[in-house]
Amino acid sequence: MKSFMIYGASGYTGELIAHKCKELGLPAILAGRNADKVRPLAEKLDLPFRIFDLEDSSRIESSIKDCFAVLHCAGPFIHTAEPMARACIASGVHYLDITGEIPVFQKIHTLDEEAKSAGVALMPGSGFDVVPTDCAAAMVAQACPDATDLDIAFFSLGKMSRGTMKSALLQMPQGNKIRRNGNLESGPLLKLKKSVQLAGKSRTGFSIPWGDVFTAGISTGIHNITVYSMVPGLPVFMAPLIRPFTGLLKSSGVQSFLRNRIDAGEAGPDEKTRQTEKSYVYARAWNADRSNGKKTGKPRESGSPAQDFAEVELETMEGYQFTMESALAALQALDKKPGLKGFLTPSMAFGSDFVLKLPNTKILRRLP
Repeated sequence: MKSFMIYGASGYTGELIAHKCKELGLPAILAGRNADKVRPLAEKLDLPFRIFDLEDSSRIESSIKDCFAVLHCAGPFIHTAEPMARACIASGVHYLDITGEIPVFQKIHTLDEEAKSAGVALMPGSGFDVVPTDCAAAMVAQACPDATDLDIAFFSLGKMSRGTMKSALLQMPQGNKIRRNGNLESGPLLKLKKSVQLAGKSRTGFSIPWGDVFTAGISTGIHNITVYSMVPGLPVFMAPLIRPFTGLLKSSGVQSFLRNRIDAGEAGPDEKTRQTEKSYVYARAWNADRSNGKKTGKPRESGSPAQDFAEVELETMEGYQFTMESALAALQALDKKPGLKGFLTPSMAFGSDFVLKLPNTKILRRLP
């Protein structure tokens, strides 16, 4: 395998991936802006390292030009993804990241034509956001090829890392996002709710601005998409009490206070949690026109049977363990599949069964 770079290697998820690279003997180059954090990790793992920030595009390009790909793990991605992605395009280097932020997917998608011209693949969301959900969405879209609607839901008991919490905190003032008639629409948090059978139990969760609201529209072509998170520890009846206070998240003072609280907490889930917890993903696609007795306006693929709906439930690893495995699997698959270029979701690049090639991942149920 050709050499690749992990930028943000000293962060919680970046460090997990770096350790896995050492274990597997993969030719990783560790990188980041903080020498005091990156150097000790590189020396511990006996891996090469580079120190640079993302302020100077020419410096980024010179630092990555001998890599076949960059796995970008330095968030919040809303601030860091674009400069790295642009440098990758300029250097002819493939770009992957582990973001789940809709604005980041939107921004990277605008670089699609530039990336195609440069022969560069852009693969944001190569971790738990959005590999299992994107692959599940592709599975049901293939089974119901003229679907008009798609619901995705997931449930996980694992804790969030500091980086994930900070990224989520930045998105919260923008409210919720859903896709309707092909367009992204905003709405209040903790309002849309749904009950889904997950992990052998009916669980109720709320719609959230998860990356698939944007990416599944690209990978499946379905025009109406909602994503739900079954949040452990949040009783459904409390949502109306909490919702009026979500507007406070627009305050810079509140944001600063919460960031400080996040920094004071644990870096992320411990190894025991990562090794023992499971995550569950559900997707359902259906043709609303046909379900309502109308003639659908979306043509079926030739030879495809008309299905009113399709659904699937997956069991996967704990979210950060999954991200570590899926990001490296994506890098290795990309290395073996030359010619990929432009903006790609995991299922677009490697097929809907890509998720099933990852350890401890399986289909629990599938209809029809």
